[in-house]
Amino acid sequence: MRNVWTIIPPWTYAMLVGWLGRWGERRWTPSGDGIDQTPENAAPTVTWGHGAITTLVFLSLLPSALLSILGPMIPFEGARAGLALGIVAFVFGCVPIRLLEVRSRGWDVTLWMILIDLLRVGGALSIVGALLTF
Repeated sequence: MRNVWTIIPPWTYAMLVGWLGRWGERRWTPSGDGIDQTPENAAPTVTWGHGAITTLVFLSLLPSALLSILGPMIPFEGARAGLALGIVAFVFGCVPIRLLEVRSRGWDVTLWMILIDLLRVGGALSIVGALLTF
């Protein structure tokens, strides 16, 4: 039962930040001004079901397992260990993908999504690290 309480809070946090990021993207970024919206350049459509499963696996299950195994080898403990793992995942995973999307989405949307990715990944993995120490 303890594992469920380690998995649900980071997943809920990541889903909430992702939802706020999508809302902010629609609210504060221009809707296609100067961006080529041809079908081959359009961003792929992700449904909430796919997003929920992906978030569960990559921001809750895998980090929990990884920090459980590698936790003693990381020089940090708790939330710091999770944040360190989150920053590594962000820099080597999220940033390159977002930078490849600059031509199709534009810099304003790309920078917004980089910020949201940093908040999602860093926050969720910090929560995982903190919960694993309790």
